[in-house]
This record gives sequence, structure tokens and C-alpha cells, in this order.
Amino acid sequence: MDIKKRTSIFISALIITLIVLRIFLSNFPSANLDIGKYNIHHLFVGAFLIIVAIIFFVFNIVNNFLIALAGFSSGLILDEIVYLIATDGSDASYFTSVSLLGAITSTAIIIVITFIGYKITQQKVRE
Repeated sequence: MDIKKRTSIFISALIITLIVLRIFLSNFPSANLDIGKYNIHHLFVGAFLIIVAIIFFVFNIVNNFLIALAGFSSGLILDEIVYLIATDGSDASYFTSVSLLGAITSTAIIIVITFIGYKITQQKVRE
């Protein structure tokens, strides 16, 4: 599979997930995944799903679905890292500038790292 296509699928899934998630939670600010007395943040769902994708990658099973799953999972994780570290974790603090800027910054860093990986791979192909 073309590395440019892989990169594009990953980054697209990542960005779309972040945008859709923020829009959804802006419209439904009290939407929580509660299992019993536990509130399961989407960071944890993302962490679980990224591990599933990695297991397939370890065995060299790579396809568009798994790359999109990795992007989707990464979006879920990156949206909440700064929010859970730098705020009290409440529904209200999710909508603070700290949470939003944290999600944008952490996502931008991952996109830059992805592009660096793409460029390195492209150089190796030329050699």
C-alpha cells in the first residue's frame, strides 16, 4: 500500500474524529459513557482500540480499516490527554480553552511527527 495513502488515511481519521467529537460533545455536553459507577472517558476507549490496531500491525496485517482505526483511536486519546491532566476532569472543564488548546496542540504534534515519518520513509524509498 502506498505510504502517501496510509499517511492521508491516518491523518484524516485523526482530524475528523477530533472535529466530530468536539461538535458532538458541544451539542450534548452531558453525554458520558457510564458503566455502573464508572465514567469511561473516550481516552480509555481510544487506548483500548489503538492496542487492538497495534496487535494487527505487529503481525504485518495493515489495511485501510486498521490505519483508519489507528487514526480514530489516536483522535480519541489526543482529545483528552491535556484535559485529564490539566483540569479537574468535569464535563464543564472539557469546554475550557485549556482542554481545546491541549487537544489542538497534541494533535498538531502527532501530525508533525507523522509527516516526519512520511518524509523519512520517502527518502529511504529513493535510496
